[in-house]
Amino acid sequence: MDYLPNHLSQEYCQDLQHDFQIVNRALRVLSACTQAVIRAVNEESLLHDLVHLITEEATYQMAWIGYVCHDEAKSIQPMTWAGHEAGYLKTLNITWSDVPSEQGPTSEAIRSRQPVACQNMLVDPIFAPWREVALQKGYQSLLVLPLLNQEAAFGCLNIYSSQAEAFNPREVSLLKELSDSLSFGIVSLRTRQEHQKAELALRMSEEKFSKAFYDSPIAKTITTVEEGRYIDVNHSFEWLFGYDRSDVLNRTSLELGIWHNLNDRQQMFQQLKSYGKLVNFEAEFLGHSGDKILCRVSSELLQVADKVCILSVIEDITERRKAELTILQLNAELEQRVQERTAELTQSTIKLQILNQELQRSNQELEQFAYVASHDLQEPLRAVMGYTQLLMSEYRDRFDDTANSYAKYAVDGAKRMQQLIQDLLAYSRVSTRGKEFVPTDCNAVVQEAMRNLQMAIAEKSAEIIIEPLPTINGDRSQLVQLFQNLIGNALKFCKNERPYIQIRSAKRDTDFLFQVEDNGIGIKPQYLDRIFEVFKRLHTRREYSGTGIGLAICKKIVLRHGGIIWAESTPNTGTTFFFTIPLSIR
Repeated sequence: MDYLPNHLSQEYCQDLQHDFQIVNRALRVLSACTQAVIRAVNEESLLHDLVHLITEEATYQMAWIGYVCHDEAKSIQPMTWAGHEAGYLKTLNITWSDVPSEQGPTSEAIRSRQPVACQNMLVDPIFAPWREVALQKGYQSLLVLPLLNQEAAFGCLNIYSSQAEAFNPREVSLLKELSDSLSFGIVSLRTRQEHQKAELALRMSEEKFSKAFYDSPIAKTITTVEEGRYIDVNHSFEWLFGYDRSDVLNRTSLELGIWHNLNDRQQMFQQLKSYGKLVNFEAEFLGHSGDKILCRVSSELLQVADKVCILSVIEDITERRKAELTILQLNAELEQRVQERTAELTQSTIKLQILNQELQRSNQELEQFAYVASHDLQEPLRAVMGYTQLLMSEYRDRFDDTANSYAKYAVDGAKRMQQLIQDLLAYSRVSTRGKEFVPTDCNAVVQEAMRNLQMAIAEKSAEIIIEPLPTINGDRSQLVQLFQNLIGNALKFCKNERPYIQIRSAKRDTDFLFQVEDNGIGIKPQYLDRIFEVFKRLHTRREYSGTGIGLAICKKIVLRHGGIIWAESTPNTGTTFFFTIPLSIR
């Protein structure tokens, strides 16, 4: 039958499309984060905007940002969060300590300065101290990204997902780019804030001015107007250019040779003379060791005693410019990658359309098969059974035991063939004759399935326990067939004991999980994967009747409803069948 490969091809294309959606989602969030960094006016709003981008745009369950504290406990202070937090952070005592019992993903990311992923909180031993609380909140996996400033970690970005194995390598790489952009934005805002504070301090009293001048983290100089001879420099100037203060005073920048391009010096002095001040003039300088330093210079005239001097603020923007160029390059690459992904998605869409067409053709062939199976194939079988039964009735006195046995075998074989055709017909119609999904009470569905099996239930005195079941969106007739097949299996594969069957369900984040548990003969582990395949029987027809299609029909019904089905079993103890139905099915 050729519809199974088409069905699998469709699933593969859906997985491919889902992968593209995840990557494109991460690219959009990274692009939005970059724009937020560029537009940010203060650190608090930047952190707030980022965690909301992650939880709202990327649909992660929760995200929070913490800063490293250099206290005795080496604690990590949560600064902001978004998503389904529900008091989770208040229950934690997160540190970056090297004490083994206090080490977790966040601690490891801070100390290693590398991203750390906990892909499955349920089994990852590093997450054991926090597992119970996290699982109560619905978290399944976690990615921690350190926030770095020149290789030193000053904080971390924590992203939680309600799905296990949620962070594939491609998405981790993109999220690391996001955390790098955030780190750059925070450091830039802090540097800008320091710059603004330093400029304000210049307008204070001489004592405050002196303190601000010498203690400023930004290089500052006071020079004469005429020659540009240094009257004073601060410690940051010494650190930036590699000169001792005593080697600089009473000398000019020309004598020190710190200008990489003398035209920049001429242009700077020309602007200063024309406008009385200089704002954010960029020039390249040479340090004492000859290394190039890209700086941003702002200058203004300052009255010192009875002389007018030039006060200059020199900010090293070498790393910033590299980062800005990196961001521009990243934006260009992001645009290119988005275009490439869009083109790939377009191609995939075209392939999917070719496959929706192939599937339609396959469905038409299945319809034709259904017609043949329901009419042409069954008609000869009815003739075989009818004439054989007539022979047995009219010529019984002429048949010996061997002839009667042969005739009986012929009738039984025809009946099995007819049942097989009917089962194949039912299997094919799961997709082709399915009804529109409507709200369906599963309690009523199970009761109808039990009415259809009432003779088998009564014959075996089976005990069936049904816990309250939900109302779901689905095809009622197919759901009845699903439960009828599972209950029927439990009744059939129970040798000596009185059959005991329990049916229950649980609501999860995105779906309902149903369980049908029995006390039957069980299934060996190596056969659990093959029981849902067509014609895969584990027993002979003499042991247990049937065509080997019932569980294949169950699988096809569950797949049509957007879920999955599997079994867990212990031989000679019993089997539990599990299947899921999404909370919302379109």
